[in-house]
Amino acid sequence: MDEYSLLFLCVAAFAVFFVALAKAGFGGMIGSLGMPLVAAVSDIPTAISVLLPTYIVMDFWVAWIYRKSVPWSFLGPMLIPGIVGVILAAFVFRAVDTHYLAVFLGVISFVVGVRFFVRRALQKSGPDTVLDPNVRSWPRIIGLNASSGFTSFFLMGEAPVQIFMLPYRLAPQIYVSVLVWYFFVVNLVKIPIVLGIGLVTIDSLWVSVALLPIMPIGIFIGKYINSRIPKDPFYIVVHVLLMILGCYLIGNGVISATHQ
Repeated sequence: MDEYSLLFLCVAAFAVFFVALAKAGFGGMIGSLGMPLVAAVSDIPTAISVLLPTYIVMDFWVAWIYRKSVPWSFLGPMLIPGIVGVILAAFVFRAVDTHYLAVFLGVISFVVGVRFFVRRALQKSGPDTVLDPNVRSWPRIIGLNASSGFTSFFLMGEAPVQIFMLPYRLAPQIYVSVLVWYFFVVNLVKIPIVLGIGLVTIDSLWVSVALLPIMPIGIFIGKYINSRIPKDPFYIVVHVLLMILGCYLIGNGVISATHQ
């Protein structure tokens, strides 16, 4: 366990707290920052091996909290593409350059966030821009949710699925419950895969277990925020966080790629 330095453990502990708060408060928004932060003081496989088990435990807990708010008719069609995306990512895991993947996700996240505020400034974000949750747009459902399943294998999966969901302007609790349960199912699919390819080891599991006591603090604060924030400010905050996520992923991906 020599590779787990004190700096690594401190950064990983912060990442677990941060992701727990993000999952319970905003459905995972800016949770993608966790993996690049930990990878910056180790490497991507080590970050995934330590963080993924904590994410799965987190998902169990947060999914239970939001179990009564899930619109299954909306969530159901999202899951199959998400699962297919995970399986595809497992096949190409060693070949994907995650630095470029991070830059790509960052650009998309930033553009979507900026577009939201431009439309608000031009007073064009009225009811006609809100999608009906009961209407199926299969290209969006398949494309964005499969992309999210794929990128989630690298613990950077929040952006595509949230871009899919944002136009529906769901109530904050419904929005978070859908995201929580989406990643709960998607992360369950990863368990046999990461065990089969040896990504998670006994040593990494012990580190993950040591980080678990930090999780309840983040979940409690996140749930507190979500239950008290009105719908319009919620979406303003979410889009601000999306732009922050975009800037971080772009900057981190470019810096990492240039130092390879």
